[in-house]
Amino acid sequence: MDPASDLLKSVIEDVNSLKTLGSDSTEPEALKSVSQLVFRLLVAGDLQKAQTSMRMPKSPQIKGFSLHPAYVSDPGRNYAFALAGGAIINGSRLCGINRVKDEINLTPPNVPKIATIPLVKYLDSPGVMINGVPVNRRALIKYVTTKLDDLDFDFIADESHDGRLQLLLDSEGARHCLNDVPLAYYELLSIGQALITSPNIIRLSRRIEKFLNQGAQPTAAATGE
Repeated sequence: MDPASDLLKSVIEDVNSLKTLGSDSTEPEALKSVSQLVFRLLVAGDLQKAQTSMRMPKSPQIKGFSLHPAYVSDPGRNYAFALAGGAIINGSRLCGINRVKDEINLTPPNVPKIATIPLVKYLDSPGVMINGVPVNRRALIKYVTTKLDDLDFDFIADESHDGRLQLLLDSEGARHCLNDVPLAYYELLSIGQALITSPNIIRLSRRIEKFLNQGAQPTAAATGE
């Protein structure tokens, strides 16, 4: 099998594994598996490479919840933590969860809107806010994947922008939990569920499976050959 076909096979296996896991368990091993799958598909770029290889135009489109404007616009005065969310856990959808600052009494904002946006924009958009600092989904995925692979990992050494955001998640973000699970992990599960339920990704998966079953030859665009 040529490199492009290998890539397509790997992507469909990862997508199907994510479907099997359901991205709805907060057990450590399940979270670790989801983080690795989401990292390969989204951050490492395998999903985009697969779409290019299948000659589908533009970028994969992800349908998910956006962080509510009330959280995005808060400079850290009212909310200590907020997440976009959207994951269904034990039959309940978790979205727009927040933790307000001490002695602040606010009416929770309405449920955020669902939007379908290109993959790059989705990764660059904030999934959580911590004391007024927006943390993009790309940094969040990197953080959870690294943290669950090495609980003692030192995030201080990375002085890049994403590195600073990961350090923030590991310090201030880790303080905010639900059922003893950091809220940031629920955002990871939301990303996983958004990935497997997005209509565009479902269509892409079907095209890849059909292609592999037919034994056709893809373009080498994704491999750079």
